[in-house]
Amino acid sequence: MKFGFEQNEEFLPTFDKFKDTFSQRKLFLEFFNNQVKKELRFNKQEICSCKHFSLCDIFKQKILRLLHVSFVPFTVNCTPKHPINKPIVFFDAHLQKLLHNRHMPKINTHKQSKNYDLAFELFNMIGGTKLTFKINAQNSFEQFILNKLLKDQKTRTIEKKSDSINIISSQVYDIKIFPYWQMLENSQLLIDEHIKKAVNCIKETSYKNVYLVYPKNDQFYKHIEVKIPEFETKQYNDYGIKLIPYSLRSILK
Repeated sequence: MKFGFEQNEEFLPTFDKFKDTFSQRKLFLEFFNNQVKKELRFNKQEICSCKHFSLCDIFKQKILRLLHVSFVPFTVNCTPKHPINKPIVFFDAHLQKLLHNRHMPKINTHKQSKNYDLAFELFNMIGGTKLTFKINAQNSFEQFILNKLLKDQKTRTIEKKSDSINIISSQVYDIKIFPYWQMLENSQLLIDEHIKKAVNCIKETSYKNVYLVYPKNDQFYKHIEVKIPEFETKQYNDYGIKLIPYSLRSILK
């Protein structure tokens, strides 16, 4: 699943406390921040502005701030004594087209930006003047969990694998986490496949504790311990498979 925007049309998930547009936009921007370098991240003030502006506008405004442009040239006043025969272009032609699309009536201020490369990188992310950008929900959810673990774990080692996250500790059993961007109540068949994956992990690796982690929602808000009949023996008496609801509500604070 991907979510994001195509110009002023937005494609955003609805679940748990993320049922209004403002909350959904904050979720998108938080996921975006987790996957880009620091200089491209949106700050709290910029994120709060998505209450009144679309995601597309938020990104355009970010580009302008990086360029230190207050107003963008659209038409330039001239006199017979000082005619202007050529259009004034301060930036790359495609970027200039985006700026002109803001329909600013005249030049007010222009300052050469030291962050031009960052602005152009962000401009390319949204497809240039196509103004389209979507992120992969599964990858974003994994990265969000990983960042939280790296921040909170002081005595354990965190490893990111292609489809999982490992928590390694010298004091307790290691934990294998499989994150899934899937709303639990609507995906029983898919969850069965996830449980099979957890069972195989316990059989084939040294991990005896496997957590299947999903976004917390109204129907899924408590840990569920999964009992596997074939594991009810002494050989596997220390195994554990749990379905874990992971809250994203900290994004709304």
